[in-house]
Amino acid sequence: MKTRILIIPAAVAILSMSSFAPGVAAPNPAKQLTYSKQTTAFAFLRTHPNGKGITATWGMATASRVLEFSVQRTYEDPTDTYAYWEDLAVLPNSARRSSTYNDKDVFPGIISYRIVALFDDGSTETSEISSVRIRSRR
Repeated sequence: MKTRILIIPAAVAILSMSSFAPGVAAPNPAKQLTYSKQTTAFAFLRTHPNGKGITATWGMATASRVLEFSVQRTYEDPTDTYAYWEDLAVLPNSARRSSTYNDKDVFPGIISYRIVALFDDGSTETSEISSVRIRSRR
């Protein structure tokens, strides 16, 4: 019996595969799939060019426990665990479902952004990563 484990950003799936005799139907794959979805406080993170800069907009599924947000960017590979993430700003929670930050000081290249939320119990949660490619300064 072979076991395959697939890790998906929003869920972890464990699939079991085995060989079957000819003419024997495989079991229902829905019964073989087990996953647990990770909960996240972030509903979305979007980035887009805006004039000579980049605008990052993010939304929260629940913003009541968030004290502040830290906006971070990197010009390096965002999947690299050793990538340097520069802190651009720390913004207090405005108790709205979405927030915006305008990064006016960008250079050409692929720029990746993420948001770190600081909760009232001292824990943090990091958003997904959103990237923008800037070809040249305007």
